[in-house]
Amino acid sequence: MQETKISIKNKQGEKLVGLRAVPDSNLEKYPTVLLVHGFGVTKEGYGMFDILSERLTENGMQVYRFDFSGSGESEGDYSETTLTKLKNDLEEIVKYVRNQAEVDLNKFGIVAQSLGTSTTIALTPEMKCLICLGAVSHPGDKLPIKFGENYHPDGISSRVRSNGTVTTVKPSFWQDFKNYDLVDSIKNISCPILFINGGADTDVSISEMQAYFDVVTGPKEKVLIEGLDHGMNPDRDKMCKVVVGWLNKNLVNLI
Repeated sequence: MQETKISIKNKQGEKLVGLRAVPDSNLEKYPTVLLVHGFGVTKEGYGMFDILSERLTENGMQVYRFDFSGSGESEGDYSETTLTKLKNDLEEIVKYVRNQAEVDLNKFGIVAQSLGTSTTIALTPEMKCLICLGAVSHPGDKLPIKFGENYHPDGISSRVRSNGTVTTVKPSFWQDFKNYDLVDSIKNISCPILFINGGADTDVSISEMQAYFDVVTGPKEKVLIEGLDHGMNPDRDKMCKVVVGWLNKNLVNLI
């Protein structure tokens, strides 16, 4: 695997930093997967996307992943983020990736995690398949629970994460969710969708995934992996095997 750092600009002129990983095979065009991270994390996904990127490239897929504005190495203030801003960032990212000469547009898929699934579904980009890890269908209702007593819809909300970092958001973060009906939006996605949930996920209820699954009109599958939490710990290889197997069938081997 060869990995290089890349960057683009979003609509606000902020630099979004990403990584491109290419298999050791020398092809003119590659089946390509874009990884979309969740709330308050980065393109590494606390290591989840590092592992997944390795597994995907080992199986002949090119991988792109970016930090949203205000996250990781990208420019911007994450406290200013909203679903609309995330969606607009993703729109520029998808546009960039799809314009790369080495990307096989007939084999372009997305793997999104947590709030990244909400962002992807809000955008409904052109893609051949979609995998949702720990899907979130009602972020405006579910995320306040994670903030607990530090949820302040009319002020600054803050959340201390397990690694000690603090994520803060402003009232616009909560207000913006009211502009979206994600369960309705997913009806506009006709490509195959795989939903993966961890059986030990205490952060996001499986009912969030089920709300999507019930209304999807195209090909759909769901997999529950017992013992895994929202970050697909403690055995991420189980998740990777499911993802790679499904993408081999629904992306890599497409005619």
